[in-house]
Amino acid sequence: MNDQPENKRYASHHGLDAIGEEGQRRIGASRVVLVGLGGLGCPAAQYLVSSGIGQLVLCDFDTVAESNLARQILFRAADIGRLKVDAATHALASLNPDTTLESYDSRMDSEVLSGLECDLIIDASDNYGTRLAVNAACLQTGTPWVMGSAIRMEGQIMLFQQETACYRCLYGEAPETLEDCPGAGIFAPVAGMVGATMAHRALCYLAGLKDSGELKILDGQHGRWQDLKPVKRSHCPACASL
Repeated sequence: MNDQPENKRYASHHGLDAIGEEGQRRIGASRVVLVGLGGLGCPAAQYLVSSGIGQLVLCDFDTVAESNLARQILFRAADIGRLKVDAATHALASLNPDTTLESYDSRMDSEVLSGLECDLIIDASDNYGTRLAVNAACLQTGTPWVMGSAIRMEGQIMLFQQETACYRCLYGEAPETLEDCPGAGIFAPVAGMVGATMAHRALCYLAGLKDSGELKILDGQHGRWQDLKPVKRSHCPACASL
């Protein structure tokens, strides 16, 4: 890997008091697993790679569809039918050769995720089952993770750590029914806002900044954010015994 502080690509980070050369070194030495290359994962991946993340593991079993193109901005019309991990790897490699890219084109469960050593997991999937699997794996390994979700004109983001409430503290088990983007709709820029904020929160953490531990809720229609401080549930079946 290049000596990033000498790389002019990251000069805008070096001048920031909150990041600086040491923070950029931390980013460059980090390994991140990104689960999901949809409307949230695409912008998150772009900002991670453009910011010089050292290693990025891309996880998605799906292929590119025409209906993805409005919000999944890594992909082009020529990518329709390709595996998302293949199309994303090609696009991201041309964005920044400093980042080492790996990919998995299979569904992620807690067992697989527990075996992927990393500094942080970013869950940009679109279903509760995967998020519960990420939560279980991260509780087992002590790995922090960033959750993001978006639908209609709404979004949520949180960085989960061992000392914070876990995902099941907030949301419980998966519901019997779950709205999806094709059914409920989603405004493309809202997906971009949430995905970029996920990358921002991840990069700040990796650079050594302290996270607030808050759940951020986006009202995309009015351009407003709300911060909530979740509390651990004493009887949470996932984290209460840790």
